[in-house]
Amino acid sequence: MSRRYLVQVALDVVDEERALRVAGAMGEGCRQGAFPCDRLVVEAGTPLIKAVGVRVLPKLKLASGGLTLYADLKTADVGELEASLAYDFGADIASVLARAPMGTLKAFLEAGLKRGRLVAVDTIGIEAREVPFLVREIIRVAREIGFPLEKLVVELHRGIDEEASRQKYFEELGVAVNQIRELSPEVKIAVAGGITPAVKSLVEKLEPDIYVVGRYITQSPNVVERIKEFL
Repeated sequence: MSRRYLVQVALDVVDEERALRVAGAMGEGCRQGAFPCDRLVVEAGTPLIKAVGVRVLPKLKLASGGLTLYADLKTADVGELEASLAYDFGADIASVLARAPMGTLKAFLEAGLKRGRLVAVDTIGIEAREVPFLVREIIRVAREIGFPLEKLVVELHRGIDEEASRQKYFEELGVAVNQIRELSPEVKIAVAGGITPAVKSLVEKLEPDIYVVGRYITQSPNVVERIKEFL
């Protein structure tokens, strides 16, 4: 691929010890030279944060040896409060729902701007063809408040409970990605939802900045080898 991408490992578990073990394996893989540390992101998944709270964030940071840390809040309201909690507990990136009220999105972006952190906008539950229209408005607000677009991530996300034809889904995503990049080439694109080597070739065509991989890695007894399949 011409575009240098990151691999984000989504810890969508509710067991804190298990999450810390995976984060530890990621950090150990980096230290041993299995993959470059600057191409990995450890994600505190929504179920994990709901189960044990944002206090898990500094623990993940420590266990992973300081890898980039993503807090998957999926915030729908009280944007400034929730973003601040995540950032102040060590998150480098935190997520807000693309469907959240624009006031919430603005408050979340302002919290990220204040701390110099990244903001991810999660499109879960939104049809691919609708995404560019929402992103256009989010970019408008970001520019209005001076939020740097290179710190904005649009996470194109198919939820676990959603069913769709793989081929059709990725074709629709391709159109959305092109439209988003026309709006702003600085904005980062992440692709999430059932990513495995079986669909890697379809994802590659989108040239995302971030691959978000969950169960395929976290349910494996060999986390390092699974990560290497994507790098």
